[in-house]
Formats: sequence, C-alpha cells, structure tokens
Amino acid sequence: MSWNTQDPSQDPSNTFQQYEIREGIAFLIEITPELLAPLSELNSNSQLYEILSSINDLMQELIMTSRGTGIGIYFYNCDASATLRSMKSPRNFQRFFHLNVLNLLNMKKLSDLIQDVKVRPLHEIFKYKPSESETQLTTVLSKMIDEFTNKKEFNKRRMFWITTNDRPYTEESTKEAIWRIIDDFYYYGFFIEPFFLSAGDKKFDFELFKDIFMNTNYLKRSQERALQEEEQERDLDVQQDIVRPWGFSKDSPIFKYSIVGKQIRLRIFRIKEVRRMQFTCDLILSDDGTVGGGLGCTIKAYTLYSHEQIKKNDLLLYTRDETLKKVFHESTLKQNGERIDVKDDKEKSVAQLREEAGIRKGYEIGGGEDIVFLNREQLEFLTNYTFDHRLEETDSFDKTFIDVTVDESEQGKPVVFSRAPYLKLIGFRDLLHFNPVYSCGAPTFITADTNNGMSSSSLKGGFTNSLDTFASLYRSCIKLKQYGVVFGCTRASSRPFLYALYPTVTTNSSKLIAGTEFPQGFLLIKLPWLEDVRALPADYIKMSKSETIQTDEELVGGFKELLPKFELQAYDPRDFPNPSMNYFYKVAKHEILQIDFHPDEKLLLKNDVTMKRLAEIKRLINNDDSSIELLKKINLKLNEIQRTSEKKRPAVIDDPPKKKPKASVEVSDNEILTAWKNDTLVQFSRDQLRSFGKKFPDVKAASKKADLIENIKEFLDSRQKQ
Repeated sequence: MSWNTQDPSQDPSNTFQQYEIREGIAFLIEITPELLAPLSELNSNSQLYEILSSINDLMQELIMTSRGTGIGIYFYNCDASATLRSMKSPRNFQRFFHLNVLNLLNMKKLSDLIQDVKVRPLHEIFKYKPSESETQLTTVLSKMIDEFTNKKEFNKRRMFWITTNDRPYTEESTKEAIWRIIDDFYYYGFFIEPFFLSAGDKKFDFELFKDIFMNTNYLKRSQERALQEEEQERDLDVQQDIVRPWGFSKDSPIFKYSIVGKQIRLRIFRIKEVRRMQFTCDLILSDDGTVGGGLGCTIKAYTLYSHEQIKKNDLLLYTRDETLKKVFHESTLKQNGERIDVKDDKEKSVAQLREEAGIRKGYEIGGGEDIVFLNREQLEFLTNYTFDHRLEETDSFDKTFIDVTVDESEQGKPVVFSRAPYLKLIGFRDLLHFNPVYSCGAPTFITADTNNGMSSSSLKGGFTNSLDTFASLYRSCIKLKQYGVVFGCTRASSRPFLYALYPTVTTNSSKLIAGTEFPQGFLLIKLPWLEDVRALPADYIKMSKSETIQTDEELVGGFKELLPKFELQAYDPRDFPNPSMNYFYKVAKHEILQIDFHPDEKLLLKNDVTMKRLAEIKRLINNDDSSIELLKKINLKLNEIQRTSEKKRPAVIDDPPKKKPKASVEVSDNEILTAWKNDTLVQFSRDQLRSFGKKFPDVKAASKKADLIENIKEFLDSRQKQ
C-alpha cells in the first residue's frame, strides 16, 4: 500500500487517499537458439533457465510482500509441447500460464519445471520454431493487449519483452504495424520494458528497437495531458485506478547496454521495486517578502523502505472442526430494521452519498459518555490546517479576499493562506548539529515534481520551474553543509509536524553499497513535536531537569576502541529480511511444493540473518585477545556505574491501581437452554457457565471455557435423550 492512514476517523473517500498497487506483470519471451544455448558464466545453464529460475524466486518473494501481484509467462517462436498451452494464433505462440494473481498452482508448476530440468532439459520443452512471416509479431503483441484488457483487477500492467533477436523486422510495413501496436499499449496505459540479452560475443544492435519506440507516444509526454482529457470525456470506469506509464527517452540506458547472462537475475528482481509515492505538496521557501519574493517548488515524496507485514484480517478461518473452513462475512447499514441503500453516483464522494442517505459519523467525547455528530463541512473544518503567511494582523485583511485586477507591470497580491498540504521552510542548521536519535519515523525521499503539481489529485497546481528551484536548493545545502527545517502538513487532513530536510549525498554520508547509486534529493525526517514531547516519561523529564548528564571518558574511549573493529561497512535493508515471516513461508513452500525440508534448515542460524551476523561477531571476538580484555574492562566500568546510580536514585515504588472485579450477571436456566439450542453458549462468560454447572452435579468441571461448554452440551444432550 502506497499510503494508508492509521486513524479510523479518516474518511477513505478523501482525495489524498492512495490506493493499493495491484500490478499485473507479463513476461513475453522470444525463443531463440542463443537463449537455449548453455553459458559457462551461468554454470553451463542456458539464459532461459536463468530467466525462469529468477521468475520462480521472484514469485516466492512477491507472495510474501505483494500478494495482489499477477504473473503470466508467454513464449513466441516456440513449438508446441505438452507442458505449454497454445494461444491458437499464431501457432508458435504459447503460454506457460495466464496472467493471474499469484497462486499455488502456477507457483508449483514453475517450481516443478525448474527442479526437473536435469531429468528433462529445457531445450526439449521449449523448441525453437521461427515465425512464418514478420507480421506474426504484431499478432503476438495484439494478443498481449487482449490479455491485459481482460485483467481489469490490476491497476498497473507491465510487459517485459525478453529477446536476443535484434532484427525483429526487415520490411517497412512491419515496422509501421509494430509502431501502431506499441502506440496502443501506451493508449491503454500499459507499460513495455524490453530486456535485450547479449548472445555470446555478438553485441546487441538497438537501432531497430529505437525506431519502434521513438516513433510512438512512448517518447511524447506532451500527449499525456491530451489523453487524460479525452478519457474524461469518454468517462472510463477504471480511470481513477490506472497508473500511467511515462515511457523512455532516446538516451535511456535500455537502448545503450544489453543484459549479459549474470545480470538477468538482478534485472528481474528489480521488478519488485515499485516506486510508492506517499504525497505531493508545495515547499514554500519564501512568503513574498522583501528579499525572497514568492518562491517555492512542488515536491513529491517516495517510500524508501517498508517492513513486511501479514494482514491478519484478510483471511478468517473456522478451526473448531478437524477441517479448516474459510469464513465469509458482510455488514449492512439499517435504520429501524430497514436497510439503508446508498446511491451510486460517480460525481459525488462516498462521504457525500452517505450523508445524503442519512448516515452520520459519531465521535466519542468525555470517555465515551457522549457522542457528537459532525457533518462533512464540520469535519473538514476541524481537520484542516491552513497556513497563515501573515506575520501580523493588518487593516487590509478583508481586502485579500477581493478579486482585484491589476496590470501585468504591477505586482500581484501576496498569497495570504496556503491550504494543506504544504511544507514551509523555517530555516537552516549545520549538518553537524543534526542528531539521528531525534528521528520519529521512517524517512521519505523528496524530489521535485516535474509536472509542477498538475498531475496530482491533492493539488490544483503548484509552483512553476519546480525542478530548477529544487536543484538550486539542493546544491546550496550541499555547498554550505546545511540542512533545512520545515513545518507543515504533508496531506490534506493530517496534523502539522516539524521535519528535517536532509540532503542525501553529503561529505558525512554513509558508504554506499557497491554497484548502487543513491539518488540526489532530500530525506524528509520527522522531528519531535508536540505529541512526541508529551509522550516522554515523567521520570525522564525530572531527571533531565535535575541532573546534568555526565559522560565517563574511560568508558567512551573503550567503546571507540572496540566498535571500529566490528563496524558494518554498508547497511542494506534487503539483506535483513523478517525472520519470522520468512520461516513461515519457507515451511509453507516446502509443504505445498513438496520439497524436502531437512532438519538442519530449521535451525535459527539458518533463518535469521541477524543471528548469523551476531555469531560471526562472537567468533571474531573469541579469536581476538585484545577485544576480550577490552570487553572485560567495559563490563567492570558499567557495573561500577550501575552500582553508583542505584545508591543515588531514591527507591520509589508506585503501587498500581487495583482493578475492580467485574460483577458476574446471573443467567437463568431458560437462557442457557435457548443458547444451547441455538449453539450460542459461547456468549456467556466462564463464571456464568460455572454457576450453571454447580446446579447440576452431572456437569463435569473444567478449567477452560471451551471444555466447560462441551461438558454442558453433553449434559443437556443426555437429558434430552432421556
């Protein structure tokens, strides 16, 4: 999910609400003799084997992090076989499986193919069968458009065109036909990314493919706006969910460097790296003052990383019997026993439609004793944070709301208010003064919005020349070795916070991982603000006010000597996956795909990367006598400091408030009998069931509620038979 609010009071119909990226990925692979030939750099495996095994591993990772992703594998210039399914036209167009959401059937089919490659090599399954005519390629591409259009559950659809053939056509008519087909891909909002593979020592010639893409809308961004306006006139049903491609440039690296065998896996694994935009807003640098004027830029924020999580509410299971049953549930809105029907109107939001139907949202106040009802206008007023640019009240306040026409030579009226979302620059601080400890959340990557806010639903337009302004701000921060401090709301209904705008590439930056480039821009880091300061424990505040923090120079010197010996050269979050989730899916994968799961693979060190690193550090310490002596000195010093602090600190014991036991409401025998007939005994508490059981000696006692319910059922069943 690109962004999802944690506040249940937020209206999901707000314009700033982002949607889950449901991506459909299709692999279109051209079978060629070069693709089937074994390569020494791939351990005598073919490039096709490397492609399929990489897709297999990719699916096993996506099932954990992006279960809504769809995968499909298609081949052309391939002869028919029992493993493949024909696409009917043309005859050499086959599929391994259709584009569908990740499922166990397709995963097992691909896994079995990879495991059985020694028994049945791939060249026996995927046999090269050249096309009878060049026009068959256009038929294949048209069929892929049909595959995408039939899968409307995906709001982002991409096709990866993998080939070693740099001569897809020879005739001009074929070239024009391919132009039109690729232009149709763009028109429907589908994205094509070609994978050009090198065939041995022969270099890939990109010229023919350049001609294909450079003569289509893939290189004409100006037509994107016209396309959107045309779709609005046609009122497409899925317009709001389509993610539009921006295409390549003529200088794109795709048309400069081909992929060699050992790079195939890396390129395929980059498919899962989806850019998740969090928000778009204006960065206000100056409020039309005497020096800076009305200066600012429109920015975009992207998620840097996210932790793997299991959505527990997606699947409900009934586990009472031996077999698991999936539970389906639905909810309806009723008033006086009658169902409330909400009209379907695309021109109005969900909140407006519910309000017209008489549905109102209530908010608890006073500990839940009272409930206040707010309509949409009142809710927007309470959740809106408008930024006032005025430094002081002026007599001309009311005049700012009058539309005054001025000549072009005169200066326009200054902007008095900025409605959320916005970020306002407060000032700058030296990079050395930034304390990473004060980070109150995961940072986001900030870059300029090249469309100046025109393509965002949360803005009606932003600053012009945003890229130039943003680049100038970035270069100034790098040159002066400073970071910006900004304040504002990043979304339309979010509360304002304090942020640090830290440049990504500085002299104090951490070492980058080999082969990676960190993009130039800013990190938006949330700093402590009102709620964060209030959340500090009272004891910490008292201690920080009464006692001055003293550092032990001997202890600091010991750590400075110890830590550089075991310093991590570079940190890549992808190298430290969630061990619990990985082990869960590892067990499930071996069980479902029927792969042997050896006892050695169940060890903690085999599944937790962090524990592996700790074991390595422990081994290094045990082999270094100087580190052992240094650790002994540090431990002695820490014990000494702890004993001293315990003597100074007064012993304060706070007795926790005793909870009052809840009074158990007595239930009658008739209520128990009615619940037994309806199989709803679970609604009673354990004490209520025990009080009923004490009335009848034949009811067996039990410590667990579930066992007690079963005993009561057996007793009542036996009484009914009598």
